[in-house]
Amino acid sequence: MGKLWGGRFDENDLDPKVMDFSSSLQVDRELAEYDCASTIVHVEMLGARGILAKEEQDELVDVLKGLLARIQKGEWEPSGHEDIHSAIQEYIEKAAPVSSRKMHTGRSRNEQVVNDVRLYCRDNIDRVSGLIKAFQKQLVLLAERNPEAIIPGYTHLNRAQPVLFAHLLMSYVEMLSRDAERFDDAGKRCDVSVMGSGALAGSALELDREFSARRSGFSAVHSNSMDAVSDRDFMAEAVWCLAMTAVHLSRICEDLILYSIPEFGFIEIGSAYCTGSSLMPQKRNPDVLELVRGRSASVISDLNSLLVLQKALPHTYNRDLQEDKAPLFRSFATVKASLEMMAGLVGTVTYRETASMEALDNEFIYATDIAEYLVGKGVAFKDAHDIVGAMVKKCSEKGMNISDLSISDLKAFSEELDEGVYALLNARVSVRNKKTPGSTNPKMVSSRVAEWKKKLK
Repeated sequence: MGKLWGGRFDENDLDPKVMDFSSSLQVDRELAEYDCASTIVHVEMLGARGILAKEEQDELVDVLKGLLARIQKGEWEPSGHEDIHSAIQEYIEKAAPVSSRKMHTGRSRNEQVVNDVRLYCRDNIDRVSGLIKAFQKQLVLLAERNPEAIIPGYTHLNRAQPVLFAHLLMSYVEMLSRDAERFDDAGKRCDVSVMGSGALAGSALELDREFSARRSGFSAVHSNSMDAVSDRDFMAEAVWCLAMTAVHLSRICEDLILYSIPEFGFIEIGSAYCTGSSLMPQKRNPDVLELVRGRSASVISDLNSLLVLQKALPHTYNRDLQEDKAPLFRSFATVKASLEMMAGLVGTVTYRETASMEALDNEFIYATDIAEYLVGKGVAFKDAHDIVGAMVKKCSEKGMNISDLSISDLKAFSEELDEGVYALLNARVSVRNKKTPGSTNPKMVSSRVAEWKKKLK
């Protein structure tokens, strides 16, 4: 086949090494299905405008639909082409040699590739959103199975206050909900047709841009042909959303890794998502979590690649933009696989009560409860903070727990301290005493679990 741009060049002008160097087929073959679908729409638009005869339109559409079916079944493997657009063009030319010569009328690869990528992003954003929802469902189910389970909550990686395990899990659900919202918003910027923009200036032909947009399922038509062919904001935004989700998954992984190792031991991860050591028979390694955590780095890197790629490009299309698709495809693939793994893994997590409650035996974790108890008796919080801090300091120095202090010992710190302090040194009392909305109070957490369960149906 002659190249799409071959008119000005002799067939043998291009050095074969340049062809190999400049080919993007191994990357943009990911767009094959979308390129076929958008070409069908373009052909139908040309037919509606009278640029193609009905017989020509029908022949081209039949061939394109046949190729699309082969692509979807994995039966077509293009090779030796500059890009997927050229590969599809040659396939159609062989099947419909006369009609195919009109197929590229009023269209540039500059707009064609952007349109394909917009279709790709739109579909894959929907898929990621579905995977986020599936992961959230598993987190909610795990929270529902462990309504009374308590673990130490941490700040600065130091034990801070008791919290429900379900409260931690629901914090992940809330975090992921923001990711879903961001993808939903980013999808709006993808949902714009650029067909009819030409190479950069539009077309002198009577093309029906609204027809192309409507038949492709786009909600809007791009209003500036120069911006249409050069805009990659929607891709960078999608990868930013993917990077943010990857960072969230990495943080969740870090928690689950820490809480599952013997030094913490609050949870156990199912064997199906762990591996062993080639040397040490006793090892049970959370490799899936570590890989999800590690692969988040590549998504962040892909975002950086996309942004740096664009930073000094003049308007409009430049061949540099051929390099935009690899980081996009890679990021979507990484995050989709990670979300799928996480949903499966969370379904195997079990809570280990003995280790969790042992970690809550150190009564310093109830210091805030005692300070707030004093506030309830009219003590200024700053004074209460100082009183309890002095109490913890003395106990720490003497190797005592707070419950080892007698009433007279307590009174030495403040006359407002009494036997009521001892009742506060209990994880279940601590979480049940919380009153603020959004807190770790079991009733509030249970209510939020029910709300999310209904929302995720």
